[in-house]
Amino acid sequence: MPLFPDHLLNDALAFLRRVSGAEPADARRLLGDLRAGYPDVPMRLVWQRDHPGGSHHYDLLIPAPDGTVSVAFAPARAVPWPLRGSHGAGEQVVVRVDGVDVRMEQAMAVLDGLWGDSSTAARLVNAALVEQELEREPVELSAEELQEAMDAFRRSRGLLTVRATRDWMAERGLDHASLEMIVHQEAAIARLRRRVAADGAAELFAADPGDHDRLCVVRLRYPHLEAARAAAGRLRDRARPGSGPLAPAAGKDAAETRGQTFPKAAEEARAETFAKVAEESFEYGADVRPALVYRRELGPDAVGAGAGEVLGGGPEPLVTCVLEVRPAVLDDETRRAIENRVFDDWLARRRAEASVEWMWGTARRTGSVTRALRTPDGSRGASATSLAAGG
Repeated sequence: MPLFPDHLLNDALAFLRRVSGAEPADARRLLGDLRAGYPDVPMRLVWQRDHPGGSHHYDLLIPAPDGTVSVAFAPARAVPWPLRGSHGAGEQVVVRVDGVDVRMEQAMAVLDGLWGDSSTAARLVNAALVEQELEREPVELSAEELQEAMDAFRRSRGLLTVRATRDWMAERGLDHASLEMIVHQEAAIARLRRRVAADGAAELFAADPGDHDRLCVVRLRYPHLEAARAAAGRLRDRARPGSGPLAPAAGKDAAETRGQTFPKAAEEARAETFAKVAEESFEYGADVRPALVYRRELGPDAVGAGAGEVLGGGPEPLVTCVLEVRPAVLDDETRRAIENRVFDDWLARRRAEASVEWMWGTARRTGSVTRALRTPDGSRGASATSLAAGG
């Protein structure tokens, strides 16, 4: 029984010769033609670049029943793939300072904090899982879609002029082709997120709209838990009577009035809260930060919380004062937030099933991190929105 369909390997070699010298974005697009001819054969294109500005070497990976077949083509005067590792001692050097090399193992020792923060490890694993999914079901962008994505990418980073964009690229050692790759990756991840979430955002919102109320809050972080608990007590003791949520007025929907006060009472409550927060900062050393968050982000203590209420006393040295509640609306921002949550849950399930093999670190440390990655909250701080490079 033949290992592959007739002509597959010949067509694969023809494809690799065709993409020799091409940029990855073009090579990925051309791979679509080969995939169309063999829709039942999974294929993955990988590449390596010798140095910035150098050409790309491509390898096509094709799964077989008992392994993987790697197909490659090296044009004239290029170094074949198997020989590249034979003279690449410099590949282990991360940086050279005054003629002294800092090698990979030394850099990893400096980055020892990775093993104490599973969110960093989760970002690495998430990126690999997303790349795998996009290889399985690629996202193609038209020239117009890529330009729209590029414009959005620049706006989000304040790169509003050609000079600002060029300076930003120079700081990161990027040429235009590399920038297009980063933008394409970011747009592809957004498409994948929508694909995973499908049309479930409206359904999840309708199931519990209160989860998506937006709360204007002030967060006070203290040096230790005892200080935060004492602060929560002080703030609650001094809470202004009647500054919390009011019952819905007759004939009004609960969503219109959830957690709100009358305008004058709300204004007075905010002024008093700011005065109390300032005292906590000056007298007790609290780190004070305002934020606009969804109710569900604050945990079960925030269910039904209204303006003027104080949340705290949990496992973190953190106290939260609610200034205002904005009833939930399924707008674009809320839809994206729900899609991100669905995508993060999807990534958590994929991490739990993935085979993760660390190439450095002790077995005790890598095992601990891998176990953390397999728990539902193992990606805390590793949002799917931060997967694309170049930010």
